Amino acid sequence: MRNWIVIIMVFLGASSFAQVSITAGPSMLLGTVSAAKPWAGFHFGLEIPRDDQVTIYGRFTHHFGQLSSDSTPVLLSPIDPLTNFNYPIISSRASMNYNILEGGTRYYLGNGFDFGWAAYGGSNVMIVFSRIKNRYDDYDESLYKIDPIQNPDKGTIFGLGVGLGGGVKYTFPRFGTLYTDLNINYMLLGTTSTPQPDGSLYSPLLFNFNIGYRKDIIWQ
Repeated sequence: MRNWIVIIMVFLGASSFAQVSITAGPSMLLGTVSAAKPWAGFHFGLEIPRDDQVTIYGRFTHHFGQLSSDSTPVLLSPIDPLTNFNYPIISSRASMNYNILEGGTRYYLGNGFDFGWAAYGGSNVMIVFSRIKNRYDDYDESLYKIDPIQNPDKGTIFGLGVGLGGGVKYTFPRFGTLYTDLNINYMLLGTTSTPQPDGSLYSPLLFNFNIGYRKDIIWQ
């Protein structure tokens, strides 16, 4: 144990120069479901260079929810079934968002991470968390109710995906870096809770497009 402490102290002492970059900007998500519109959103993250050609990065992306193009019939129950014998039917539509936590490695070509123009690419792993919420037509809540077991209001999706990404960037002296990139990811694993994700919203193959600004922080 003492030897490991000595090794760590020597490494920290030798690493008098360090750099980390903060990234942020707008994002857009596309799935393979033709009925779904693009999800607008935003991202922020960190990128740490191992050298001028290779970096590791982490990023969180939130894509705002959108409504399903399909509706589902929902049977209402009377609050007092002894005096009210009607069981009307209304419609519900699901809304769903995408939250993505990703990380991976990037390889830079051209001028490299710190200078001018460069292209980059690499692999990544992502965890996807989506929240589903049912939205119902208006009804008289003093007379009717919705069965929370048969028709739950909220649900979640957890997914694990892998993919590839690439982009281009330009670093301006003393200003920072502008970049644009695209990730293509496939969901290998996923767990869902009711309500089930709507077929017009959920997609196992995701295309995530980002543009943004990178600010480098250097210390010695």
